[in-house]
Amino acid sequence: MKYFIFLGALWVSVAGLLAEDVIRLKNGEVLKGQAVKFDEGSMTLTFKFAQGTLGYPSADLAEVRLEERPGVPEGREAYTKGNWEEVVTRWKPSVDTLVGVDSPWVLECAGGLGQAYLALGKVADAEALYGKMKKFYVQGPAALRASVGLAEATSSRDAGALLEKLKEMEGQLKESLRPMRADREALAEFYFARGGAYEKKGDAKKALEDFIRVGALYPEPLSLGQRADQKAENLRKANKDLVTD
Repeated sequence: MKYFIFLGALWVSVAGLLAEDVIRLKNGEVLKGQAVKFDEGSMTLTFKFAQGTLGYPSADLAEVRLEERPGVPEGREAYTKGNWEEVVTRWKPSVDTLVGVDSPWVLECAGGLGQAYLALGKVADAEALYGKMKKFYVQGPAALRASVGLAEATSSRDAGALLEKLKEMEGQLKESLRPMRADREALAEFYFARGGAYEKKGDAKKALEDFIRVGALYPEPLSLGQRADQKAENLRKANKDLVTD
């Protein structure tokens, strides 16, 4: 029995080592290997595979599936706890090399890194990152997430200005009974940002409603959903008589 358990554990370990990134081109070709870097100037993804290393323009990519890089899970834990310096340490290497790829975990890390910069008072770094995201992601849920982050960075501590900018984006929200994952994550970042703005303005009721909305309806990415739950709990503790509609 122990022999079989050992073999099972060994197989899991080897499978993890052999995990590969996958890209599917618009011509139908599928390649397995490792995404090395997304280049801002040429808008190409450098991909290393058995036949060599080539750059593929984003316009030719139909789908990209990336394995999470080392440090991503640890960064999530740090993000949930508000350990911002560690978030930067864990997530910045992956964001620096892969932001521009429409991958769920890359977008999570990019958005979280921007939030860490803002929490650390590094507004210029946050603005530069979100501005780069706006260039890379020009439409769809990823573009909305970039716009929300850029609005936070450029509004600095002006909660009223942030609320105005977020209001202008409401037409881009895609709420439904069963939204796609990318739309759920964009909604989560929108409502989390709006909840934070309401909190800064002293409107605890509206802030709580938005944080509850994230935690209950759009708890993805998980690190953001957990932070929303914490924010909601802190508001309840600070406002014993607070009641939502």
